Amino acid sequence: MKNINRVNNLIGNKYGRLTVIGLDESKQTRKTFWICECECGNVVSIRSDRLISGNTHSCGCYKRESDRRNVQNVPAYKKFKEQGIKVGGTRLYGIWQNMKARCYNKNNARYSSYGGRGIKVCEEWLNDYMAFYKWAMESGYEDNLTIDRINVNGNYAPNNCRWATNVQQSCNRRTNIFITIGNTTKSLKEWCDIFELPYMTVNARYKRNENITLDELFKS
Repeated sequence: MKNINRVNNLIGNKYGRLTVIGLDESKQTRKTFWICECECGNVVSIRSDRLISGNTHSCGCYKRESDRRNVQNVPAYKKFKEQGIKVGGTRLYGIWQNMKARCYNKNNARYSSYGGRGIKVCEEWLNDYMAFYKWAMESGYEDNLTIDRINVNGNYAPNNCRWATNVQQSCNRRTNIFITIGNTTKSLKEWCDIFELPYMTVNARYKRNENITLDELFKS
């Protein structure tokens, strides 16, 4: 447990919107964390070096307000507002933000699978939510669908994205096995569903011999 007498006491100090109100003794790490109260009323635990360096100056409310202002400064915003279209705070807006975080925020839990592999967001969408919104509405967006890259090694861009169900998403993972029959390529799971064959059995056949013929692979 941290001893306040052995660390640089920051209680009472203010950093941006955050005021330090106590030592976070629950963090069992070499780093020191402080309980801070934000001007908006939220209470958060922040690492001391992030406070002192100025990297963290709010509970996150400042960024949310900044994002909202950025959206409202887009020329088309008033037109959307007049039409009764919600922007910030919607599920679609969250998808746009999360898409960018996966590609550019190294602290994002999924960065290694996206930005870490070189996946980017196209310039058309990167700083223009309205352009993303327009594409989404014209491409069949619904609240039960998620954004899916057709080429899993390609970028987030209009010609490489679609709205898909969770099942469709799972069939488009990099780890899937893809089989081409004629001019059609599908995942092994999709072919098994079409041929009404047990996936585990067919998958085991493929793993034993990747050069197996299609007749042998999909035999009943």
